[in-house]
Amino acid sequence: MTDDVAAITVRPERLIAGGEALAHDADGRVVFVRGGVPGDEVAITTIEQKGDWSRALIDEVLVASPDRVEPPCARRREGCGGCDWQHIAVSAQLPAKVDIVRDALRRTGKMPDAELRMGGSVPDRGYRTTIRVVGDARGRAAFRLDRSNDTVLASDCMVAHPALLSVVDAMRITPELEVTLRVSVATGEITARWDPARGGVTGLSATISVGAAAGLHEVVAGHRFQVSAASFFQSGPAAAELLVEAVRRAAPELDGARVVLDAYAGVGLFAVAATGPDSRVLAVETSKSAVGDCRSNLAGRDARVEQGEFGAWRPDRGAAIEVAIADPARSGLGRPGVASLVATETPVAVLVSCDPVALARDAALLGRHGYRHEGTEALDLFPHTHHVECVTRFVRV
Repeated sequence: MTDDVAAITVRPERLIAGGEALAHDADGRVVFVRGGVPGDEVAITTIEQKGDWSRALIDEVLVASPDRVEPPCARRREGCGGCDWQHIAVSAQLPAKVDIVRDALRRTGKMPDAELRMGGSVPDRGYRTTIRVVGDARGRAAFRLDRSNDTVLASDCMVAHPALLSVVDAMRITPELEVTLRVSVATGEITARWDPARGGVTGLSATISVGAAAGLHEVVAGHRFQVSAASFFQSGPAAAELLVEAVRRAAPELDGARVVLDAYAGVGLFAVAATGPDSRVLAVETSKSAVGDCRSNLAGRDARVEQGEFGAWRPDRGAAIEVAIADPARSGLGRPGVASLVATETPVAVLVSCDPVALARDAALLGRHGYRHEGTEALDLFPHTHHVECVTRFVRV
């Protein structure tokens, strides 16, 4: 980190992975501009400088891009760090995300001609059925400011499901204690989870299920899912449904597949909703809570759920897996996950990625092990943020 220097003027050229805009200064050096939009002309102040690049904050927008808008949420205007792309028009967000994925596949994956399609998006308001709040100094539910431990009130959050807002307004939280809230669109059930060793929460309705063992039920693509408070779930059922549809488009073979692997299975979203009812399903998941949900959600199916790290897992001899689905964490499959996937010898693999650079790395690794990239679909499950979800088809050659 360096001391602030005099402001200079740059013109952001494109958005990059991580959400910043890339520009060049008068000397041709790369500048990463927080809050920049391609087409802007902005006065900036450098806050970090390393080698041949620097990072800067905007002091003033001199000329606004046609895609620049006033952040529509009052909380973001007050500095909330939750929606880092609210200053970009909604219509421009998914195309920008597609460009970021294309750039990652080209630069990191060395795939300049990779097939890439623009998929769908969830509604840009009220789509988040899971949020995490923190107690402010007065015990009110709050969000962290952008890159800060300071807070802004969570009330009236634009992207939170409306049912969570009344909970947020009523609750009181030990300062600095983090609380995760989740609501079911299908049933209206609400869960709240926090670490009781770090503090407590008051003001919650008696109908709210509390603690790690709490749970609710959600419906996705006509299937009912048990989701424990400690288990991961997508940003909402609309996002989950878009993913299921994209996975099925990526692997039409799922309709008649006799054996399907669901790696990093979570609560069994793809094992249940993306497979045919007669398929045998093998599910691998590391979270104890999610494994319990997955087993419950696959009850009555020909299925086996194993708890453990997928990177250390290997298929049984003769498993004859016909389609493999993998939905790893943001870091991607990496070498261990790729090794496990390759060991299945599955003819078709579908990779769900939530980071474009990780996708590109995984695509390159899979390519070295005989799996050809046959198309990526980019989805927007987190409008007003730089996050992008990708569903990619690979075929063994």
